Amino acid sequence: MELRSPGRTVLLALLGVVWASGCARERARGPEGVSRDPNVLLAYVACSLVPAVEVARDRFQAENAGKSIRIEGDEPFKLVGRLEKGEVPDLLISPGEAEIGVLEREGLLDRGTREPIGSMGLAIAVPAASPIDIRSYRDLTSRRLKSVTMSPPGITSLGTDGKQALERAGLWAKLQNKLVLQKTPLAALKLLAKGDADAGIIYDPCPRLALRDEIPPDSVKLAARLPMGEGRVARVYAVVHKRSPNALLAQRFLRLLASEELRPALAQAGLPTAAEAQRQQ
Repeated sequence: MELRSPGRTVLLALLGVVWASGCARERARGPEGVSRDPNVLLAYVACSLVPAVEVARDRFQAENAGKSIRIEGDEPFKLVGRLEKGEVPDLLISPGEAEIGVLEREGLLDRGTREPIGSMGLAIAVPAASPIDIRSYRDLTSRRLKSVTMSPPGITSLGTDGKQALERAGLWAKLQNKLVLQKTPLAALKLLAKGDADAGIIYDPCPRLALRDEIPPDSVKLAARLPMGEGRVARVYAVVHKRSPNALLAQRFLRLLASEELRPALAQAGLPTAAEAQRQQ
């Protein structure tokens, strides 16, 4: 399913559906209760961030004997739906405001615990075999380029960040006839991998490109940066669930995630600091 017009009201329709995806490494079988082993922390993580969070998990478990962290990876859009249906992780780790913001407004997340743990910029990606030469974001208006795919603004953080960046560049209105909106960032990336879109807006770095269970090797490549604006980056946050049965343990793990000592390891795993992400624009 493709959404060709960004002006359509798609939020309610999209939020009412949970789509199948191979993104999750381990899925809950039903709504999570709030009575769990006090030594086991449950973290819901945007699937592209799982490698970075695993680095923090390994450090945490090594430093906290008897404690363990169970990571469930899924697309951010789907994690929102799971929490809205009553699942209760101890922590949610996801990029951007669209997903986390809606859950905070619904009273499901403890906004006072929210911590930025890394940042990403934006980039333009193309199929690896694309004959179209894109050297700048301005090349998106090229007549040779027929389609640009991304996830919906207002529904996903990537879609919202992408739209704002294109507006600042004076390109949003010019690209209306080329836009092919997909339900999620992963769906847009898959469209690129199949060669069914000429270009796409993705986060940079995109850890998803390294997870070969979803995207065929070397099927997508970065072509150009899409500046978000001076001082602007897409932040990744970790937030404690208001009903977490292990809130103190969750906050301890959150402090490690946000610590300066872990920054180099997270950056190496694909999650740079805000300053590093800004320099890459």
